[in-house]
Amino acid sequence: MTVLLLLAAIVAKTQGAYDEVRETADGEIVVMRTFDWEIEGQRAKRVTVHWLLQEDGSMRYDFDRQPAATQDAHRRSCALQGMQPSRGVGRISGEGTIHGFSCTDLR
Repeated sequence: MTVLLLLAAIVAKTQGAYDEVRETADGEIVVMRTFDWEIEGQRAKRVTVHWLLQEDGSMRYDFDRQPAATQDAHRRSCALQGMQPSRGVGRISGEGTIHGFSCTDLR
C-alpha cells in the first residue's frame, strides 16, 4: 500500500499539476487544475483549467468558462493544427487523467 501511494505522489510531482477545489454559490464543484500546458515548438505555459465536477466523477470542460490565459493556450494549440477551439463541452474521466481539449477544423 505504501509503495502505491509513493508512486502516485511521484507521478503527480513529475507532471507538475495540482488542484484546488471550490464550491460555487449554486453548489457546483469546480476543480481548478494548474499545470504546464505543452504547446508544440514553444515553451510550456502555466495555466489553470476550470473543470466542473460531474455526479459520475467525470469533469466537464467549457471553453467559455476558462481564464483568459487558458483560452489563449487552447487557441494556440489548435492554431498549430490549422484549427480553432471547439465551443462545445468536453469531458475527461479516469484515474491519472490530467487534461484534455478539442479543436474544430476551420475548413
